[in-house]
Formats: sequence, structure tokens, C-alpha cells
Amino acid sequence: MPMLTALPAIGRTIRLRARRGLRPRRPTSLPPAATLVLGFLGLIAAGTAALLLPVSARAGPADPLTALFTATSAVCVTGLVVVDTGDYWSPFGQVVLLLLMELGGLGFMIGVTALALFAGRRISLRQRVAVQESGGAPGLGGQGALIRRTVLFTLACEAAGALLLWVRFGPRFGWAEGLWLAVFHAVSAFTNGSFDLFGGFRSLAAFRDDPLVLLTSAGLIVAGGLSIVVVEEVRRTRRWRRLSLDTKLVLLGVPLLLLGGTAILFLVERQNPASLAGRPVGLQLLNAAFHSAAARTAGFTTWDFAQTDDRSLFFLLGLMFIGGAPGSMAGGIKITTAGALVAAVWSTLRGRPETALLERRIPTRQIGQAFAVAVLALALIANVALVISLIDGPRLQLPFIELLFEVTSAFGTVGFSAGVTPRLSAAGRLLLIATMFVGRLGPVTVALALTARGREAPYRLPSEPLRIG
Repeated sequence: MPMLTALPAIGRTIRLRARRGLRPRRPTSLPPAATLVLGFLGLIAAGTAALLLPVSARAGPADPLTALFTATSAVCVTGLVVVDTGDYWSPFGQVVLLLLMELGGLGFMIGVTALALFAGRRISLRQRVAVQESGGAPGLGGQGALIRRTVLFTLACEAAGALLLWVRFGPRFGWAEGLWLAVFHAVSAFTNGSFDLFGGFRSLAAFRDDPLVLLTSAGLIVAGGLSIVVVEEVRRTRRWRRLSLDTKLVLLGVPLLLLGGTAILFLVERQNPASLAGRPVGLQLLNAAFHSAAARTAGFTTWDFAQTDDRSLFFLLGLMFIGGAPGSMAGGIKITTAGALVAAVWSTLRGRPETALLERRIPTRQIGQAFAVAVLALALIANVALVISLIDGPRLQLPFIELLFEVTSAFGTVGFSAGVTPRLSAAGRLLLIATMFVGRLGPVTVALALTARGREAPYRLPSEPLRIG
């Protein structure tokens, strides 16, 4: 009898569940990394379409591959080009490139800072944790306000840089054209896009004796390579002891890399007549410091890198590979990733079971993430350089280090070039397009993927040692 009385209730439950099963399920949101990738693909597609308009190029419609390569380089704020920006693109096309650099730089910073602030949705706790783990925000709250401060900081730096550059460009090119050149190059420097409008693939070679232009550009490059998280924490805290480990590492790493790069370039290139030789010592140091700043984030140059000493190219490979701060305009694996790897090696050499840095312990999971990002980046660069050497090497007859330099520049979204990119075949250019895109998004998407999958296992596997070395 109890079973018979329970049958109606069981039937109602079955019918209710059946009706619920027939209802369409709510669409699940895309993972944060997928949202970031699709957003950048859409921006590149829109930029390519704009550059394909007949009004964008000076001599009629652009070649589709040229438009795609240029749009990708601008959105990924890289600066590698297959045609000279000032000679090939019309004023309309140059405006398109400026907007792509601005949106690419800001879109990346905003995307990393708050990947879930799209479609008017609230940020879930999981998404906030993903943003924090990727380096886009210091905490779980206040990410919307951080985006607004990012935009204001960007516009303020670009406006100040444009005014300083206008002081030099105005008398030389006319005040109207000089203003446009000042605005374009201020945006290009801060976003680390490194596009220039001076023609002939000369970049800033005409200003290698001008401290105002070089120091202003270098200042914008360094500012763009910092993240708003670091700037805000320094402004708010103002005490070294209270700063986070992330901010301390960035503030120590930036001047260390800048000074190290300046010293190496000065010592190696001072005897090279194609770069520093024959110039006053002060200008030699200025140009060495400028290229050291540009090497980690932006590709402005004052000499032809095709004539640079191989030792300089080898050292610059390391600077380009490291890049700038997480959540900034800069590319590379980021200073914090490199710092974590160095700390892990140092702690291992000292026999410590855990990684310590600046009197703080770094979680083992993050050390694994840092190694994964670095190893995947090295594998990508090496394999792309090898494939390009197989495709274009017999025709170009170039040393492998120059091909490796070009690919590393693409991955680090730097824009330094030894003159290889314009000479590549269509297949080689497509490989560089993919490298720029992966280099811009790769470290972040890898970190987000590892964070999303980072769940504690309900069990522990047995331990067994390996023979190392």
C-alpha cells in the first residue's frame, strides 16, 4: 500500500523532469581565452577589409596578403611590415592603422583586465579569478574601474608624448602635418606598434641625434610596457614594503633590462660604423639606451639592423623574448614569467624545496605555468624559424640568426627587422602572421587555460625520483 500511494508523486516527478529536459538549455558562455581570440580575429578581419578599400593605398587597392599582414601587425602592435607605411598607405590608410594600433593595444589590456565585461554580463567569481591569475588585475574586485583608469592613462600618456614630439616635428614638417606625425608616432610608441611615416623603411634614423625625439619615444615605449596595475599600485601605496611581489618584480626588472641592454649594445656596436661608431659618446649611449628600451616592446630603430653585429642580435633576442609587464601593451613571455623562472633555478641551485623571490614564496603551480609558457614559446619560435629557413632560405641566402631574429621579433610583437620580412614569400609571410597573432595572445591564453584547468586532484600519485643531468 505505501508503494501504491507513492506512485502518483513519482509520476509527477518523472513528468516534471521530462518537461524540463525538453526545454532548450541556456547557451554556455565562451571560455575567457576563446573570447579574447575571437575578438582579436574580428578586429584583424575588420582592419583588413578597411585596408583593402581603394582609398587606403596610394596606388589603388592593396594586395590582400599585404593588407592582412599589415592589419595583423597593427592589431597585435608589432610593427613588422612588408611595405613602407608612409610610402604605401594613403592618409586614410594611415588613420586606419592608428585606430587598429589603439584598439589592438587597448583591447588587449582591457581584455586581459576584464575578459568577462562583455555583453553587459556580470563577472562571475571564476572569471574574476581567471583575470587575476592572468596578470590583468591585482584582485577580484574593482576591475571595471580599472578599465576606465587604463583608458585615461593611455590617452594622457599619448597626449603628453604628442605635444613633445610636435615641438620637434612642427617646425620641420609644418605645424599641421607635424601635429599629425606627432599624434601618430605618440600612439605608435605608447602602444608599442612602432609603425612610422617617414618613408623608405628608415624608422627614426633621421632623428638619431635628437635627444627630445628619442627620449620621448623611449619614455612612451616604457610607459606602454608597464601595466595600469603597476602604476595604480605605486600611486596608491607609495611604499616599497607594501607593494605586491608582481609590482616589485616589474619595477626591478624594467631598469635592470634597460641598463643591461644599453651596456651590451654600447660595448658591441661602438666600433660598428653602421650603427654607433664615429659619434660622440653621449649620442652613442643615447642610441644604445633607446634600442634597449625598444627591444622589449617596440621596434623603432635609428640604424639598419641588417648591418648590426651578430652579438647584438643574439642579445636582443633575449630582450624581445622577455618583453614587458603582464596586462600591458608589451609582448613576450613577460618580466614576471622570466623572473619566476630565474627564481626557480636559483632556488634549485641553493637546494630549497620551494621557489622564493624577494622574501616571498611563489606557488608551485605558477612555476609550472611559467615553464609551460616559456617552453611553448621557444618551441614555436624555433620551429617557425626552421620552416621559414627551409622555404625561403635557399633563395634569400641569409644567416639563420637573422631569420630567428625576425621570428622572435614577430612573437614578441616588437617589430625589429633585419630587412627579412619584405623579402619573404607568401608562405613565409603567412607564418609570420600566425606568429604575431600567437605571440600576442599565446602567453595569456596558455596561462588562462592552465588556470581554468588547475583543479586539485582528489588523490596523490606515488612519488618516484628521476636521474637529472
